[in-house]
Amino acid sequence: MTEQLKTSPPRPSEVTVNSDWLTTVEAVAGLIVCSLLLIGEIRHFVWGHFAQPAQVRRDFFGIFNEVLRAIACVLAFVLAFEFRKKPLKVACFLGGLSLAAGSLLGFIHITSGTLHAVAMATSVMRQVTLVLFLVAIAQWFKSVIRKAPTEPAGGAS
Repeated sequence: MTEQLKTSPPRPSEVTVNSDWLTTVEAVAGLIVCSLLLIGEIRHFVWGHFAQPAQVRRDFFGIFNEVLRAIACVLAFVLAFEFRKKPLKVACFLGGLSLAAGSLLGFIHITSGTLHAVAMATSVMRQVTLVLFLVAIAQWFKSVIRKAPTEPAGGAS
């Protein structure tokens, strides 16, 4: 009888998530979005297609775009002070710095060589930001996912 128990295949263990389902879905969505954005940034970096800051258009949509970018920049810097974990602080700060650089360079005229170097630097900042967000999400998943206790093979009577 004991030999039969030893040779039986192990039961698959169950996994539990110690969080509400909405937060888990949001974390999965964030993980997917950050992964896709990182893949796109790496692809653009490898092929040399950098998003260079363009001159600001002086119409409604150009100004509206710059105002939204400035608001996002301020929010990123505020979030850098709100988060407790260091990787999130650094990620928000780098994201805000990237937004600020793109916004400010739209107002000044600089040479194309300098513009290319700045575009490379902001691409690297965005990549580091996305990697840090992915690490933070993975650490959160590691803290909430647990292996459920399994019942003995005979089960409870």
